[in-house]
Amino acid sequence: MQRCLVILNREDQVKVLLDMAAHLVSKINLRRIDVLALREPSGTGQPFGLTAEGVFLLEEDQKEWALSLHKAFCHWLQNEYIQPHDMLETTEINWLDPEGDAASVIPMMGRNADLIITLFPDKQDSQQKQRGLKAAIFETDRPVLLVPPYWDRGTGESVLLAWKDAGCARRAFASARHILPAAQTVQVLMQKGEHWPQDILPEVTLHKIALPAQHSPAEVGQAILDTAMIQEADLIVMGGYQHGMLYNRIMGSATDYILQHPLVPVLLQH
Repeated sequence: MQRCLVILNREDQVKVLLDMAAHLVSKINLRRIDVLALREPSGTGQPFGLTAEGVFLLEEDQKEWALSLHKAFCHWLQNEYIQPHDMLETTEINWLDPEGDAASVIPMMGRNADLIITLFPDKQDSQQKQRGLKAAIFETDRPVLLVPPYWDRGTGESVLLAWKDAGCARRAFASARHILPAAQTVQVLMQKGEHWPQDILPEVTLHKIALPAQHSPAEVGQAILDTAMIQEADLIVMGGYQHGMLYNRIMGSATDYILQHPLVPVLLQH
């Protein structure tokens, strides 16, 4: 991994996301960080019949939002971004604040990155931000690192792999290869009696934990979170939305449950 896209949302969480990106610069040798504050176009998801004055006010509101994020970004870059001198010289950091619909901009930018870093979803997120997260997960074919609000430490020292024999889990575990070599502990959570494929992470020493049989996606999600808390994990790695958006909207999913409970960072890949 050499390039990451950091998708900003709230001003009070700018430092959280940028600190995580900086942590990964030293951990996995990232070479480029693109920091995105995507301004919402005035016509997207707005009430029908909005007046010209209303459109103008919305545009100004989005400009002020992006400006506040940029100020927080500049403060962090000047006062809090700490790296060894050689990494400061070799890591490129870019500020991006275009206007556009998240459903089209995020896939385009996300595919140019190796990793996407963003916040867990929040009930107060606008439709634009909700579309942006869905696009990052479903439309980029990239791992997404979701960071809890106010997370104040790094990640990847104690890793919990939530295994299920599905393509999305295999892709997530393959992406985690860049993080796992520096981990002190790597544990894999799997159903009792489930076979661990020998071709998955053969170079990593794993400690297996049995997951008791669960009866619902919510129970599976809670069991993963409980195990992460007991094992003091600072990262959960898992495949996300195995069956796609429509199935999960109807039936529910362990992924949704975990995203509704932001306890530790989650490296997720669809």
